[in-house]
Amino acid sequence: MPLEKSSRKLLIQDICFSFGRKVLFDHVSLTLGEENPVALLGPSGCGKTTFLRLAAGLLEPRSGRIIYEDKEPENPGKGISFVFQEPRLLPWLTVRENVVLPIKKYLPPKDAESRAEHFLELVSLKDKIPAYPGALSGGQRQRVSIARAFTYPAALMFMDEPFQSLDIPLRIELMGTTLELLKAEPRFLIAVTHDPREAVFLGRRIIVLGKAPRGIIFDDLVPESSIGGAYASPESNALEARLLQILRFGL
Repeated sequence: MPLEKSSRKLLIQDICFSFGRKVLFDHVSLTLGEENPVALLGPSGCGKTTFLRLAAGLLEPRSGRIIYEDKEPENPGKGISFVFQEPRLLPWLTVRENVVLPIKKYLPPKDAESRAEHFLELVSLKDKIPAYPGALSGGQRQRVSIARAFTYPAALMFMDEPFQSLDIPLRIELMGTTLELLKAEPRFLIAVTHDPREAVFLGRRIIVLGKAPRGIIFDDLVPESSIGGAYASPESNALEARLLQILRFGL
């Protein structure tokens, strides 16, 4: 079943952004939050990660505005959680300590540990709570990273290709886990991927960026029957084929 519509809104208004002389975005506008999650797709070098960082307030546009809930954020990066391509766990801390880290300043120690253990249980890592990252597989480390992101009670979550280095069965498992966590702890999610199949699996809305500075070249909803794993449904196959064509040839 699809996730409920998000009550949060992220307004991207007429943004421009460049790296040196290379223009990535030229007057791009978008309203996000009505459909959740959003999968952001595009070829290498199109600016997917940059777009994600702009939306998160981690980068400032050259012009234009990023407005969250009709209010510009006072502290860029505050009130969000981020899952990166690699787990970024601290090797000298245990699994529990890594997951507690983002919330230890906001909750009493016992409450923070209880919340961390709750999400570690949801990602099937309860037995690894006292372990150190070096003792975990790559998939387990990424699950810890996802649990840590959900432990922090942010209304906005960003994922930057967190499944790309995993094999297909584990990738499917972790995407399914992510959707289940979104039901358990609702928040608005934007996930970057370069894989059309992954976008169809994870996203309720799919946005495709063209080669810079073309900006958005596709923006549509995924059939409800495809969300959460209907890889082989006729609707998802048709959408995946369309996305592949768009990525190869553009519109």
